Amino acid sequence: MKVSDAVGTFAMVFILPEDLNLTSGSPRYHRSFMDIYLSQFSKTYLFDLIEYQRILKQRNALLKTMKDGEKKSGAAELDAWDNNLVPAALKIMAARTKFLQEIESNVERIVWELSGSREKVKIAYKPRIEVDNAGDQAAALSFFQKFRIRDKKYGTTVAGPHRDTIEISMNRKPLKEFGSLGQKKTVMIAMKLAALDVMSAHLMDSAILVLDEAFAEFDSDRTKSLLDLLSGGGQVFLASADEKGLSDVYDDIRVFEVEDGKVTER
Repeated sequence: MKVSDAVGTFAMVFILPEDLNLTSGSPRYHRSFMDIYLSQFSKTYLFDLIEYQRILKQRNALLKTMKDGEKKSGAAELDAWDNNLVPAALKIMAARTKFLQEIESNVERIVWELSGSREKVKIAYKPRIEVDNAGDQAAALSFFQKFRIRDKKYGTTVAGPHRDTIEISMNRKPLKEFGSLGQKKTVMIAMKLAALDVMSAHLMDSAILVLDEAFAEFDSDRTKSLLDLLSGGGQVFLASADEKGLSDVYDDIRVFEVEDGKVTER
């Protein structure tokens, strides 16, 4: 069974300690976030992404031979690759734009609730191809051609969806530079929960949520606010070394303990 055959049949969102990279790491984590969750409910997006990466690999191979002097001129070949690359790139950009628009208001709401109405967050998709109209292939082709000298110099494609990022700000300041660890984790969780809602809506079924050490760096107020958000939703799995009295507050929680490789329900 191919991975693409499973798209649209089973959706999960994981919130893991390393996911803090989404709000504190490099832009590659932004692209991974969009690709993972869009691909789970859209086969079209997954196919467009695979096609883009296939063509990009070939284009970069050509640019490397030009940089290394193995090929003196490759303008005609670059034109051919660009004519195939641009349609896939524009489709990816359009899907990412729509996805970010779908989760934006939920991210703002969740951060507002988790922070006790103290923090306002804004997220915005920042594509590396600058076109006024997302369907303007001529403008996108012109954009790629504008970067050709730089592409040849570095032997790789320096602009395109593989370089896209998400701009995240809190209280009008860049979150990565000015946010605390707790604030960055709050926004990361909000983005994941918003993606969960969008996936569930597209699939018309509740996606499964798995959280590992979700309460680390959270004070008691944020912990309770997060639990309130999760209560009454779909199926949720929480893993933590500190139970924090969950079963005393919510009677619909089943608690399992793992000790020496043995799992027992309490």
